[in-house]
Amino acid sequence: MGTQEQPQRQVTGGGHDAEGNDRGDAVNIYSHAVDFNLSYGLTNRIQLNLTVPWVHNERSQVLKTTTPIRDTFRYSLYAKGIGDVRMSVNYWLIDPAKAHKGNVMIGAGVKLATGNYAATDNHVPQADGTFKDFVVVDQAIQPGDGGVGFSLELQGFRQLTKAVSAFANGYYLFNPRESNGTYKSAPKKGLEGYEIYASPDQYFGRVGVMASVLKQQNLTLSLAGRMEGIPAYDAFGGQVAYRRPGYVMAVESGVTYRTGEHSFSLFVPYNFKKNRIQSAADIADQNLQNSKISDPAKMVHVQGDAAFADYSITVGYSYRIIKARKETHLLPVPHY
Repeated sequence: MGTQEQPQRQVTGGGHDAEGNDRGDAVNIYSHAVDFNLSYGLTNRIQLNLTVPWVHNERSQVLKTTTPIRDTFRYSLYAKGIGDVRMSVNYWLIDPAKAHKGNVMIGAGVKLATGNYAATDNHVPQADGTFKDFVVVDQAIQPGDGGVGFSLELQGFRQLTKAVSAFANGYYLFNPRESNGTYKSAPKKGLEGYEIYASPDQYFGRVGVMASVLKQQNLTLSLAGRMEGIPAYDAFGGQVAYRRPGYVMAVESGVTYRTGEHSFSLFVPYNFKKNRIQSAADIADQNLQNSKISDPAKMVHVQGDAAFADYSITVGYSYRIIKARKETHLLPVPHY
């Protein structure tokens, strides 16, 4: 919540142990994704890209039961399938044949609403001991967000020494659609609209250095600073909807190995700062409650929580199909 982690909630599996101690109620999310990427060099300066993601997500959470006994226990909900497909075009500002020491690429793209944003799960336990089918899973594990968006992208590199280069890349996804029509919960009087899931903007930024450590320059190590998140308010479109905005800042280590036209990569960002900021729904709820309070000392602060990973693991493989061999300076895989 905010920048404060709540480790006391992360014990084990909910419920109570033999001594009656609470075993925690933290939400645990396990997210697995495979991105199938296809890029085509229309010219040596223009590149067309297609990304088709497939996801398998699990949300483990704790339920407070009323019958047959009052207790808590942990259970999981699942969602899987094709995510939101992305198409983009990139353009090198300088002819790569002449830009041996540095270049900048700009890009623009479209994100389609191909992923399910109202996925459901069945046989979901209820507080009264019954089970329910076709329960809409939480926004955090939905394969898609329901919005058609457009993105702007910037990346570049600059050679510092024969073996060391600096690089940077950034990305912003504009999602003009206010909400996707999927209900998080029943409407709360005075806060109508905030119980519907948003189609939020997203952003990503990364800057660092990479070094070739072998004479053939086919093994590259990288170290970067990285920041990504969801803003509380979209750049375009309405703002009345539910989201869990926030950001993470990370130190990312990476290694890339190339042999012939094959490339293998491994990136592991460790998140050292996590911040779940106030959302528009939080602020609206806060203002509604405070409008009924006359004593300033009793004013409330509303800020929801969210789950953040300490680290993530990205493994990549690519194969280049080329007509003729040309020495080009390849940027590290952005892996948005």
